[in-house]
Amino acid sequence: MHETTPLLTTDRAAATPVTDMVLRWVTTLALALTPMAFLFGAFAGMAAEVHPQTVAVVTVCWFGSWTATPLLIVAFWLCRRRPALARAGRCAGWVAPIPPTVTILLALGL
Repeated sequence: MHETTPLLTTDRAAATPVTDMVLRWVTTLALALTPMAFLFGAFAGMAAEVHPQTVAVVTVCWFGSWTATPLLIVAFWLCRRRPALARAGRCAGWVAPIPPTVTILLALGL
């Protein structure tokens, strides 16, 4: 039998917190959704006469998906190594997928 080490240990310094592991996947997903949100947001302008309020929200999230999302992802990855900035980095990691997700969901509803 092979011995395996448990993923979660009692030593917080030696173990990678589960939250950071989840946030790595969340930021990777946000980065993967950004090109799709860019495409969907670009086509949302065609519905401006029918749904002007929705298109206004899609446009704001569209701009946020290709400007703020990459910056939030970089902030998360850079702040992981510094304990003083770890909390801000986690917040950036949780907020990063919001603009592309909202853009895609609202554009699908148009």
